Amino acid sequence: MNKIILSIVFTTLLIAYIVIDIAFNDELWDVSKSFAISMQKTIPLFEQLFYEFFSDIVIIPPIAAFYCFVYDDNKLNALLYLGVVITSVTTNEILKNIYHQARPYMIEPEIRSLKCNSDYGKPSGHSQNSIVMLILMPVLLFPSIRQLRRHRIQVDFQDNNEKVEPPTGYTIYTEKNSELGNSQYQVNTNLQSKFKIAMKVILILFILLSIVLTGISRVFLGVHSLGQVLLGWVWGLYITLMYIFVIHASLREYILNLVNPKRSRLEEMNHIIPMAFFLLIVLLGLSLGLLKMNSLYYYDKNDMSKWIARINECKSTHYTKESPQILYNSCFQFTGVGALITGLLVGAVLVQGSYEEGLFNKWKKKLSTLYHLKRFLLLLLPFVILIPFLFISSNSVVLQMICKILPLCFGAGFIVNGAFPYLLRRFNLQIPGDFLFFCQRKQLDDEQSQDSLYQQIKEYNDQYQIKL
Repeated sequence: MNKIILSIVFTTLLIAYIVIDIAFNDELWDVSKSFAISMQKTIPLFEQLFYEFFSDIVIIPPIAAFYCFVYDDNKLNALLYLGVVITSVTTNEILKNIYHQARPYMIEPEIRSLKCNSDYGKPSGHSQNSIVMLILMPVLLFPSIRQLRRHRIQVDFQDNNEKVEPPTGYTIYTEKNSELGNSQYQVNTNLQSKFKIAMKVILILFILLSIVLTGISRVFLGVHSLGQVLLGWVWGLYITLMYIFVIHASLREYILNLVNPKRSRLEEMNHIIPMAFFLLIVLLGLSLGLLKMNSLYYYDKNDMSKWIARINECKSTHYTKESPQILYNSCFQFTGVGALITGLLVGAVLVQGSYEEGLFNKWKKKLSTLYHLKRFLLLLLPFVILIPFLFISSNSVVLQMICKILPLCFGAGFIVNGAFPYLLRRFNLQIPGDFLFFCQRKQLDDEQSQDSLYQQIKEYNDQYQIKL
């Protein structure tokens, strides 16, 4: 189906649900209140730990993405996955800034607060991001598992298949061997098919169960209503479907063209830096505008005082309405996470390396544990520079955003795609197949094509052959 038609269909369904959500907001709140109170009548320790686990399960997929980027061939998809997650987080914070709806425990005395989130509650960020993270994890991070499994079975079959090689050098299969081979191949194929179906069913059930339990856990913990959870799921599904069916293929192809070793692409890459900063400024401007609009038009002194009192009671703090951690202030800060994408783009443009997907796994198996440890330390060490920013604190939400959130996020992105590739090259720890393989692209003449770069990679491969 045409991507434009799909976009229209997905967007129409999203708008339809938003209208339904607005129309039945009060009814959903009442149902949610009764549901949460009934769930919290008795809170066994095991049950609380169970729901807290699924409330925090969203930290697992980013760890998987980090693993793929550091230790697997699938580096570009790992970065794209991270980009989609950041987009979802930023979108959620902007939506919270628009809806400015309190969390249940802030305004319902009967509902206990087992978690102490202090920003707005609609839509649920955990529900939205759980859909994005958990559905895209097998789609983007591990899409080659089935192919690798199939390849391994076929290789095992070929290795075990009996062959007769006469002195002529030709391979001759006897009728007996051929029949046995076909039979064995059929058995392997059937086993593989059953294994694939079983794994798919288990994976789908786990993803669905985790998404549902994440939403329910937020209601149980008193930090979201059913309406907030449902809207989070709808937004998460919208972002996921739009990315998979409309954006991913084109975006991936565009990035692969940019890191393709052709000099004609270098000027196009350099346009990314001003574009990235422009988009970041637009995002922060939108967030700042919503921050001011909420404080001027949606601020109710009595309501806000009650909400902040419940937050302070839960957290044992002394926040005021100006504190950066409170309500729309917190939402504004979290939109600064978008600076991470800007850092990734700027680092990639400055390095101007290449990406040959499929080479990395071939070489990493041949390297020692010490070699891998050195590479890992080169990735972590630059982050030490960002540690002082963690201790910056200010009662001004704007100052905290400028002096803390933006440097941390931009710095993290720049280290991953800028400092890390450079340090690998500097300390002779590059592996062919690294994302942004650092080579002499800037020295290519106009007449030279990508063959020049491929020759550099081949020479680098030869060095590894001698080294190993």
